[in-house]
Amino acid sequence: MAHTHRSDLHHMQVDQDNSNHINGNSNDEQPANVEALNLPPNTSCLLVKTRTISIEPIPLPRLQPDGVLVQIMANGICGSDMHSYLSGGVGGRPIEGREPSVMGHEAAGIVIAVGSQVWSHAPGDHVAVEPGLPCRKCVNCKNGRMNICTTTRYCGTPGVNGTLSRYYALPADMAPHIPKTIPWDVAGSIQPLAIGVQIAKRVDLRAHQTVAIFGCGPIGLITAAVAHAYSASKIIGFDIKPSRVHFAKKYLSPLTGKPIFDSVFLLDPLAVSETNGTSSTTEHGHATPGDRLWMAAQKNMDSVMKVTRLTLDGGVDRVIEASGAQDAMLHGVAICKDGGVYLQVGLGHIQTNLFPTIALTNKELDVRGITRYTASCFPSAIEMLSRGVVDLAPLITATYPMSQAKEAFEAVAAGNDIKVVIKNQEV
Repeated sequence: MAHTHRSDLHHMQVDQDNSNHINGNSNDEQPANVEALNLPPNTSCLLVKTRTISIEPIPLPRLQPDGVLVQIMANGICGSDMHSYLSGGVGGRPIEGREPSVMGHEAAGIVIAVGSQVWSHAPGDHVAVEPGLPCRKCVNCKNGRMNICTTTRYCGTPGVNGTLSRYYALPADMAPHIPKTIPWDVAGSIQPLAIGVQIAKRVDLRAHQTVAIFGCGPIGLITAAVAHAYSASKIIGFDIKPSRVHFAKKYLSPLTGKPIFDSVFLLDPLAVSETNGTSSTTEHGHATPGDRLWMAAQKNMDSVMKVTRLTLDGGVDRVIEASGAQDAMLHGVAICKDGGVYLQVGLGHIQTNLFPTIALTNKELDVRGITRYTASCFPSAIEMLSRGVVDLAPLITATYPMSQAKEAFEAVAAGNDIKVVIKNQEV
């Protein structure tokens, strides 16, 4: 692992100050209560380029009057982190050519100092980090949709320092309290649970509905746990990896002690038969390779509906595509019943995919997207954990010290773990 030291760390610090403090300008000096702490170096995990990270200190973020300074205890690795680590970014947001920045956005820790205007927090409080930093002024923010703020600054995205540091400063109202009974490994996974809550909101999930989830990675599993807490009547999972199918079948409800998924299926990649890969025209009655993929997906889901006794219903009420794979999208539309809701959650390395538009219109499906979380999601996620209706502990299959962050990211890339958490203070 390369350990480099750059003269431009000051610019990175300014960037973090701007992202962590939304209102007003940064102070030039730390408040006296922070100086008195005499903290050790702010060791951080920086993404330099694809598959290359550096563990090194950066300047301590400046505590603002309306902010809190948090000693980060745990940080989960997210799929979007992996997109940046492995391929340089999600979709059209590459990191190549940019200044190195601190990774991470799934974090929790201990408040060690509060700003002069803060009365809601005190040193010693356990908090989660809400990583989305909206402007609070644009039309989307004013309409209550701060998750799609036009100028949002999100931890760990290009140009914005993330939470894989020993210390992180942010506005106090974006550091929700968490019970001290929640273990740090689990606390570092509250953010994806908040995403699961937003998924339920966006897909309009209600009690007694049937749900299909494509992708049994962390988000798919967490979404299933939320759907179960919402009293979904049937939850069906799909994945292309036998190990994840096996794991999903064993993921138990803290409420019933039984599996959360009613059924989990292993899907083989869709194959186009009887074609040399060139498209035929549909005006003469011939199907394109994409049409053949769609017909194969329909056939597969017809079989699934028979096994799960959904044929008479015509499919499931709600589909959550959490893999970003084109095959999953085709299967998702195929199993979604007439008038159902299809939610695209998963992201891939490309920006376009085949999509069955005729089925979309014939079934009159609502097709929706999702970006991160909204204001009520963190409180709901924390409440779910506090009440014991969702259990994230089984999903955390490995932890690593900050000093082995490279190994942690490579472990996620290997695909043998479900959720990997980094301990920020173990440097």
